[in-house]
Amino acid sequence: LTAATHAQRGAIETTTAPRRRPRRPAGEKPPPDEPPPTRMPCCAPLLALAVLATAAVGLCARDGQLAEALSPGGAPRGLLERAYVCSYVVDATVPHLADAFTQGLTIANGTLYESDGLYGHSQVRSVDRISGWTIASTRMKHHHFAEGIEVVGNKLVQLTWKASVVLEYSLPDLQLLREVP
Repeated sequence: LTAATHAQRGAIETTTAPRRRPRRPAGEKPPPDEPPPTRMPCCAPLLALAVLATAAVGLCARDGQLAEALSPGGAPRGLLERAYVCSYVVDATVPHLADAFTQGLTIANGTLYESDGLYGHSQVRSVDRISGWTIASTRMKHHHFAEGIEVVGNKLVQLTWKASVVLEYSLPDLQLLREVP
């Protein structure tokens, strides 16, 4: 049967996809009655997968298997036979700020810490693991691009990209303690 036959019988419901707006020349303002452009939906499931994948790599790299597998000489004989296989289950997804570009992520003492990188917008923040809301945050200097983070004792250490600076923050308030070149 053809799609037209199905449509005649009511078996297929047809819809019209929204048309894309034509691009305006640079500098031209939109008419006042035009709705704002739609934004991409939040990537919370992707963030949850990234967190779990990071944890899975740490859990799966037992007895030096990861180091052996990544050795310059290739995988040693028998590695595949004794490889540890693991899996994960997504327990929940958490909302995430659409304009926060995660560069570093760590969990310590039940708190999720996130390093968001973008020149002029980089920050480090503590995030509620249930709601995704920011508990505390500290913005970085405009010329710093935030990268990886880790909790060491009662401090949080953050790396920067290209600036070659390490930032040290107090916990839990994320007050900048010092910059180390």
